[in-house]
Amino acid sequence: MTVTELTTISDPAYLFEFIEEQTDQKFYRVLTDVSSNKSRYNQFTVTSSAFPFPIDGFYTYNIYEQSSGSSNLDPTGLNKVETGRAHIYIDDASRSEYTTTETNKVYNDEEE
Repeated sequence: MTVTELTTISDPAYLFEFIEEQTDQKFYRVLTDVSSNKSRYNQFTVTSSAFPFPIDGFYTYNIYEQSSGSSNLDPTGLNKVETGRAHIYIDDASRSEYTTTETNKVYNDEEE
């Protein structure tokens, strides 16, 4: 995403509003920009432990800028810098994949 291009304050904190598309339930989190080249793109890490809701699903998101260090979770009066759609899912790296070998015997019951 590219929130920097519409950001009007220096060193902002970003308030994310996630709206679950089936239930319209809203969730708010302040996330930190972890990108290495903010003039080209912005990168945020979303971890399941940061969210008190089932994270898997499709969401509309709005991102608002606010003063650095703010933990405000109310977008009222804040400048919106991006709107988009996200498919959020849990990347379970601990999954195991198993391969099985099957042996089939074929019997021929031909009459002689």
